[in-house]
Amino acid sequence: MATKKKTTTVLKKTTKLKPAIKTTAPVISDTADQTTADMVDATAPEEAVKVVDPNMIKKKDIYDHVTITTGLRKREVREAVDCLLEYFHECLSDGKNIQAPPLGKIRAVEQGSGENTKMVYKLKLKSKDDGEKKVI
Repeated sequence: MATKKKTTTVLKKTTKLKPAIKTTAPVISDTADQTTADMVDATAPEEAVKVVDPNMIKKKDIYDHVTITTGLRKREVREAVDCLLEYFHECLSDGKNIQAPPLGKIRAVEQGSGENTKMVYKLKLKSKDDGEKKVI
């Protein structure tokens, strides 16, 4: 009697590597009439140079924070956060105000008149120290 040969399938996980962000430091010369052309690295094309803001919080950071603090799965957190942000966008686009107690109040304000009318959003933060409010 012949036995069946077991076959196993191995799935390879492929990952895409993200391109590295290249930043260049300004070149400082001893001359007093230094131009902005001297401050940029001549070998790097302008579109390859990206400035990374260390104070910028991205959606990925929000996903990670909520996943860690709640213990929920990242997939569930991503759906909930995206849904919340879409709802905020929809409400603010309609000119409604948002009141989220830990954050503060977000309100839509029209500035200008006629063709120059702009919708500006103001955030009133609640200070944790003495209840004083800051307007951003």
